[in-house]
Order: sequence, then C-alpha cells, then structure tokens
Amino acid sequence: MRTIRCSAAVATLAMSLLNLPIALDDGGNGVPTPAAWLISLLGVVGVIAAIALLRSAAWATPAVLTVGALNLIGAVVALVRSWDGAVIGLVLSAAGTGLALAYAVGRTAKTPQTS
Repeated sequence: MRTIRCSAAVATLAMSLLNLPIALDDGGNGVPTPAAWLISLLGVVGVIAAIALLRSAAWATPAVLTVGALNLIGAVVALVRSWDGAVIGLVLSAAGTGLALAYAVGRTAKTPQTS
C-alpha cells in the first residue's frame, strides 16, 4: 500500500506543479483569466494534498481524489479545445486519481470490520 500511496502522491504533485504557472502564462491557449487563476489555485491545493498523502494525513486521500477528478475534467476540456499539454494532463490526472482510489479501496479493505 505504501508504494501505491507514494505513487499517487507523486502523480498528483507532478500534475499540480504543471498547474501552478497557468495564471501567469497559459502557453498561448487563451484560457480565460478567472479560469487560469482557479487552475493555479488547484495546483496549490494539489501540492498540499500530495504532501499530506505522503505524510498519511487522514484527510489527504479524499483531497487527492477531488484534485484528481477536477484535473481530469480540466484535461477533457483541454482535449476538446486542442490545448497544449492536454494529453499529459489527462495521463497524470488519471494516474493520480486511479492510484489514490486504489489506495483508498485497499486501505478500507484492510480495516477490520467490527459488529
């Protein structure tokens, strides 16, 4: 489980670092300014969530799943609009979300059931 958790954190961290500079330079994609700032804010939240997942914080797994889902939605929008980096965003977002989901499911499966 540790490998899955760390892999999810690394994928989330990589995607979040790619989100950070969007507010300052969108690479000529014409991202609306409010959306660009929200994407950069999502990057900051993603970095925090990834670090928390590495430290095994209780709230980190749902946070990483949420960040990943939002990044997946953004990657699909980027694909539809033919923006640069859409495929990279899709792959990293899917990897981070999938690994975080696998970690969450595996962690709950290991939890003893008490009745």
